[in-house]
Amino acid sequence: MKFYALATIFALAATLGQPLSAQQLTTPALPGEVAPAPSTTEGTLALTLPEAYELALSRNLDLQVGRYDVAKADASIAGATGTFDPQLSLGVSGDWSKAPAATQLAGADVNVGRDAKFDLGLATVLPTGTNLSVDSSTTRSETNSTFFFLNPRWNTDLTVSLRQPLLQGFGTLVNRSAIVVARNSRDQTAASFAIKVISTLQTVENAYWDLVATRKAVEVRQQSLELAQRLLRETQERVKVGTAAPIDTVQSEATVAARRQELITAGNAAANAEDALKAVLGFDQPDEWDVHIKTAEELTSKRIHPKLADSIDLALKRRPEVHSLLLSIELAALNTRVARNTVLPRLDLQANYGWGGLGGNFKVVDSETGQVISTQPGGLDDALRQLRKQDFPHWSLGITFGIPLGNNDAKARLAQRRYELDQAKVQLNALKQQITRDVRIAVRALEDGAANIDAAEAAQAAAQRNLEAEQTKYNNGLSTNYQVLQIQDDLAGAKLTALQAEVAYRRALVGYRYATGMLLDDEHVAIVDPGQPEIPHDYWKNVRWLQFVDFRGDKTASKPVQEPSPETVTQKNEEDPS
Repeated sequence: MKFYALATIFALAATLGQPLSAQQLTTPALPGEVAPAPSTTEGTLALTLPEAYELALSRNLDLQVGRYDVAKADASIAGATGTFDPQLSLGVSGDWSKAPAATQLAGADVNVGRDAKFDLGLATVLPTGTNLSVDSSTTRSETNSTFFFLNPRWNTDLTVSLRQPLLQGFGTLVNRSAIVVARNSRDQTAASFAIKVISTLQTVENAYWDLVATRKAVEVRQQSLELAQRLLRETQERVKVGTAAPIDTVQSEATVAARRQELITAGNAAANAEDALKAVLGFDQPDEWDVHIKTAEELTSKRIHPKLADSIDLALKRRPEVHSLLLSIELAALNTRVARNTVLPRLDLQANYGWGGLGGNFKVVDSETGQVISTQPGGLDDALRQLRKQDFPHWSLGITFGIPLGNNDAKARLAQRRYELDQAKVQLNALKQQITRDVRIAVRALEDGAANIDAAEAAQAAAQRNLEAEQTKYNNGLSTNYQVLQIQDDLAGAKLTALQAEVAYRRALVGYRYATGMLLDDEHVAIVDPGQPEIPHDYWKNVRWLQFVDFRGDKTASKPVQEPSPETVTQKNEEDPS
């Protein structure tokens, strides 16, 4: 896997561009203990935005699920090495037979024989594709045939076997591909977790400002209701003194009722916004849902004016989606190289070397009578001694060659892998196009949002002055309560529009930081990831000549796959955090 892709992912998992000592908030990439519920004062939780971030990072349920994905990916790396685990085998078997003899050479009229066999073996596969095995067998045989002068007899054998693919199946790249795939998948999972963290922070901030805005809307509706009630009282006083007709109170009463309904609707929206914030913060216990959240941040924000070209360049470098897709391209390239190897014919070298031993009771038989004259005791120890002294060696050596005629299956898989690689590259271009579009939208949202705030504030100020002027005219008998109520509605609408403009700008700010991949940096959040676990059977992975693919000799086929250690990646990140 290419170094820069892994280094980027480790950078995401470690600090995303900031030294760890400068971080204010951290969140683990692996499962751990869930933080307890926050302490409250008389059922009220005063919450700033950074505190909301901290709560979400420690208690959000979606993040807890994502951490288990990373842990499972870690376990899959260790599982991928199982191919190279040594296999120990033990076997015990026995048989007994009784059969009539069909020839005088059988040594008995009815042959009776019994055998017991004990097998012990150890086999392993090396990263080069080499199959090694050591097998030992011991057999005890006993028969009533007079032609066997060792009876019972012990046969022992110790054999070392080797099978080495020379074309298809040769090399560390092909045989370690499952490990490389697991490592790649783990890095993609870590990138996905980073995306989930960023998305969670964006959701937290949007939910926080939605709660602030909906509560401000409740205040606006309450003020609007109080204005309508005051006008109703003034109208009723006018009716009492005879300066207004009783019919004028009807309009005021209807308006008061309508604004009570608007206040109820606004209160319900605020309660829903509070629940939405509680959900993303990880409130999952019944008593936690009853906590009242008191926001401690003002809705107003500082304006920023980013440059579009710089923002696009930053997003293409920092968005974790890009790094995840780069890893997908690396994986598709690996699969293509493995598929190229499967197109080759199979040419395997096979070699065996071993020793045998034989022992048992040696019987001297009279050739004329067939009677046993004497017996020289012997047994398993004789066979083992011969085995130890290597008195009776045996060996074999051979080469096997095979290839499917046409080889259509392997060729089709190679074509599929090449299409997948090309497809991944096109997907990367499509992602970059989408990111460019996202940034352009985000930058425009900031520009338009700032202009909307200015316009909304001006409209609110004008509506306030208009109401004051109309109220003065009404007090002097130059206006009607209907006109005043209409202008009150205009003021309430202007205030709500100004609130919406502030919320939209806050959303645009967090949307811009999300689009450029800078949200974690700006909020000083670090994902603490210990990196990939150490695994066994990881030797020879960077030996160039062992990474054979085929005889094309191109750069792709011969380039070694470097898998840096976490220490190397950390050093690289310190030199260049990006």
